[in-house]
Amino acid sequence: MPPKVVKVPKTDPKAFNPNRPAGKLLLAQTQHLREGLIRHLHEVSTVLAMDIRSLKTEGDVSDYVRKVTSILHPYGTRRAGRKVAS
Repeated sequence: MPPKVVKVPKTDPKAFNPNRPAGKLLLAQTQHLREGLIRHLHEVSTVLAMDIRSLKTEGDVSDYVRKVTSILHPYGTRRAGRKVAS
């Protein structure tokens, strides 16, 4: 039996406002990302040096998440089907 494909509608581009104050969920996710970074301390000393209490807007959190995600998932942007060199 083939897997069921669930179509997810695209998010309205107006939903993201980089100047809107970040909500509690985004700030909680920032804390969880920080805890994940601690496991990769040697790779992330500069990102950990950031004071996450200074993140006030969705844009601030978005930039932080992008940096953290690139460390935690270094192959996340590779094209499907390409092999990772070992």
